[in-house]
Amino acid sequence: MTLVTTSRKPSPRTRSFSRDLARAIGARYMTRGKANLQEVFSLDDRVVIVKERHGNPSLIEVYLNARRRFAIKLRRAMLCRELGYSYGYSQGELAEQVARWLGVPASSVRQRGSSLLFSPRGPEVGVEKVILDAGRESEAAPGA
Repeated sequence: MTLVTTSRKPSPRTRSFSRDLARAIGARYMTRGKANLQEVFSLDDRVVIVKERHGNPSLIEVYLNARRRFAIKLRRAMLCRELGYSYGYSQGELAEQVARWLGVPASSVRQRGSSLLFSPRGPEVGVEKVILDAGRESEAAPGA
């Protein structure tokens, strides 16, 4: 199972987003507290860390066996309670790849333009770029 947590001392908005994300992908959420990364990595092989900038979620990092596999730099993040839910979004190539990286069913991640939606009732994030483990970056193509 995947573990979702935050960077140290997150804002309430980042904590809420992280809990939404964990519920949407079927992962468990852990309040980070004073735990260092080694303690977090010892709890699960697959760890997602949500980082923030100016109190808002700004980066989702995915680790496998304590090694960062990729990161998604966020343009904006909307919490579940802020979304008016709509259905029928097509799944794009980026959404399929992110689902594969997270180890969740493809139906858990959908794409609308350059935004990713995590499950039908999960959070939505605007993707600025995807940073792969080898340091390569991939700009998210609007409308892709």
